[in-house]
Amino acid sequence: MKSFSWIAALAATALLGIGTAAQAATGFQAQGSSNVTGSDYNELDGVADIGATNDVAVGFYRLSGQPNFHAFAEHWNGRTWAAVTIPAPPGDDTRLHAVTATTTNAWAVGSDANHSLIEHRNSAPAWSVVPSPANEPVGGELDAITAVSANDIWAVGHSRSGTVGNAFEPLIEHWNGTAWSVVPGAPITDTGFGFLNGVAASSTSDVWAVGRNGRHPTPIVEHWNGTAWTQVSQPVSGFDSSLNSVAVISGTDAWAVGEQNLNQTVTEHWNGTAWTLVPSPSVTAGNAQDTLSSVSAIGSSDVWAVGAALQNFSVNQTLAEHWDGTAWQIVPSANPGPGSNQLNSLAPTAPGGPLRAVGLSTGGTPPTATLVETTVG
Repeated sequence: MKSFSWIAALAATALLGIGTAAQAATGFQAQGSSNVTGSDYNELDGVADIGATNDVAVGFYRLSGQPNFHAFAEHWNGRTWAAVTIPAPPGDDTRLHAVTATTTNAWAVGSDANHSLIEHRNSAPAWSVVPSPANEPVGGELDAITAVSANDIWAVGHSRSGTVGNAFEPLIEHWNGTAWSVVPGAPITDTGFGFLNGVAASSTSDVWAVGRNGRHPTPIVEHWNGTAWTQVSQPVSGFDSSLNSVAVISGTDAWAVGEQNLNQTVTEHWNGTAWTLVPSPSVTAGNAQDTLSSVSAIGSSDVWAVGAALQNFSVNQTLAEHWDGTAWQIVPSANPGPGSNQLNSLAPTAPGGPLRAVGLSTGGTPPTATLVETTVG
C-alpha cells in the first residue's frame, strides 16, 4: 500500500562501494515513538529517510471523543521520534498515507474529505499544503508516492469517478516542479473496485505502479516508459489477491509484494522481460491471513518486506520477510502491543544504516498507538 524514494540512498550506497553487500540485519525490534496528546487513535502509514538524523513518518490520529481523523507527521532527529503538527483544512477528515524524500525536501500524500491531500516539507523544515490538480476526479485519494527527482514525482491511488459498482477507479498524478497534474493511466476494465497501492521508479522512463481490480480482486501492474502508462501482465490470477507495494532496483530488477487468496503472501519479480511469482513463506498457525504491505530493496540480494498476519480472524501480528538473493524467509519482528500489531510501510535509512518500518499497535495507552520498528543485527 506504500512506497518510498530509495534512489538517493541507493546511489550513495553504490558510491561507497557497498551496493551489492547484503544487509547484516537479522530482524526488527520496536523503537519508541510518539502519539498525539489526548488521542485515542494513532496510525503511521508511510516513512522516508532524508538523512542519518532526519527521518519522517506520516499518518493520522483522532482525538478522544471526536469523529474526525487528522493528518500528522513524526520526525526522527537521530535519538527520538516526536509528533509534528502539520497544516490541513480545519474541520475536515484528513489522512496521510505515504511520504517520499528528495535531497532536502519531503512530500506526503493522502486524502482530505472529498479529494486528495498533498503536503510538502521544505528544508526549513516547514510543512505546507500544495493544491491538488484542478481536474482531479471526485473522491481522489493518494496512497503511494515516489520521487525520481525534485521535479519528477509520481503519486497513485484511487478516485470515485467510475461508472459501475462502488465507482472506485485508479488515479495517477505527477509533479513537474511547478504543479501537480492528473495523468491518464493504462486502460483498466472498470469494475468499480480499481485501486493503485504502490509506485516506484528507477528513472524518468521506468516507473511501476501496482494495485488491484475487481470486487474479489486480482492484481494489476502498470508501467510508465516516459511517454505513457501501459498495463503489464503478471502471474497471480486468484480471487481476493492484491499487489500493495513495489520497489525498483534497475530496469531489469524490481519486486512487488502483496497477498493472494486471502491467506498467502505474494512476492513477484521483474527481470526486464516478465513478472514471475517467487515463492514466499506465509504464517500458517492460527488460521493466519497474511499480507505484505511494503517492500524495500537495498540491492539485488537484500530485499525486505513487511506486513501483518491476521490470527484467528481477529488479531494482527507483525510479519517481516527478507530476500537474500536465493530465497525469501520470515525474520523476527516485534509485537509490543497486547492487541493487534501491524507494519504498513518500510524504508531504508543512510547507506549501511538500519531500515525503519511503521504501523500501529493496539491494546495499550492510547488504545491505538503508533508503532516504529528498526532492523537489528
